[in-house]
Amino acid sequence: MRKDLRKNDLANEAIDVLFMLAGEARSINDTRSKRYVTIAEKIAARMDITLDRRIKRSYCKKCKTLYGADTQIRLSNKILVIKCANCGSLKRIPY
Repeated sequence: MRKDLRKNDLANEAIDVLFMLAGEARSINDTRSKRYVTIAEKIAARMDITLDRRIKRSYCKKCKTLYGADTQIRLSNKILVIKCANCGSLKRIPY
């Protein structure tokens, strides 16, 4: 059981590092940024880890693009609506 906790900690750390790298690579190479997000998702799925809320809400699940300054964010009837600038998909989050 002790090894499993250590593996989960390492996986969470790797996911955090990958999202940090994705944020840095977003301005340089968008495909590399998308690849980092995809790898982080695969690690989370393999280790059966639920991604942190801040990580889940920081990228588009359809095209794997990190949200940035060009993303549209609207508040409507107690629902946060985030529109991806890359693919146009909508994410609705109650608040």
